[in-house]
Amino acid sequence: MHDSNGSVAPERFAWYRSRAAILVRTPGELSSLSMRAARKIAGSSGVTFGLVREQLTAFIGLLKAYADGSYRGVSNRTLIAVAAAVLYFVMPLDLVPDFIFGLGLVDDAAVIGYVFNLVRGELDEFVAWQQRRSAEVE
Repeated sequence: MHDSNGSVAPERFAWYRSRAAILVRTPGELSSLSMRAARKIAGSSGVTFGLVREQLTAFIGLLKAYADGSYRGVSNRTLIAVAAAVLYFVMPLDLVPDFIFGLGLVDDAAVIGYVFNLVRGELDEFVAWQQRRSAEVE
């Protein structure tokens, strides 16, 4: 499957996207997914994963802010793509199961990078909003 900018979607990503489209309708489910991903990211390491940690952290922050109603400046298409990437990350049995030492997070990193490239503009806007909000609190 190709996206609007001609990139080829990772294998089985359409399945995760369809699940995410249902999940984003329920703030509680979105919040739960965010928490599961935050717990998993806290326990993940490795060079490959380190390269996408910042992107995934921004994805999780976007889902949390959307779920709690504090941020709505995101399109449904972006929200679903981000939720699909995070869902892919938290699923223990994806294309390459996470328990396969050294390889398990490689496919997760590929999916996260793919989605990041799809949603970069809106994600940058969210991160800027998040930074302004943090500055206001301090």
